[in-house]
Amino acid sequence: MYTPDIITCEAGKNRFEWSAGAEAAYWEARARSYVTAPVEIDLHRYMDVLGTLPPLDWQGDRDSESFKFAEMMCGSVTDIYAKVEGRYFQLCDECTLSHAEIVRRIKEVLSKETVV
Repeated sequence: MYTPDIITCEAGKNRFEWSAGAEAAYWEARARSYVTAPVEIDLHRYMDVLGTLPPLDWQGDRDSESFKFAEMMCGSVTDIYAKVEGRYFQLCDECTLSHAEIVRRIKEVLSKETVV
């Protein structure tokens, strides 16, 4: 990456000099910007995505299932879909997120729902 701000550059330093650390930080921040919390979706959206590409890391048990979209948003961040307690959800996070962690995050959202 290149030093973006002319004002903060040291005198005599080439602001277009490439920095591996700056580039890595840029791409990490860019990937993090795609991460989202779980949101509820409907069955039709869930099935549409499931039929689009072969699912990545499709896992489940008696009470839940999850899969990841095979194409990444940025780096290793992708859309993740899950069925928990008979409801369907989508979130965006690292493709390495485990099924147990996906379910935990969704149950955390569900626990915040209040019944009036």
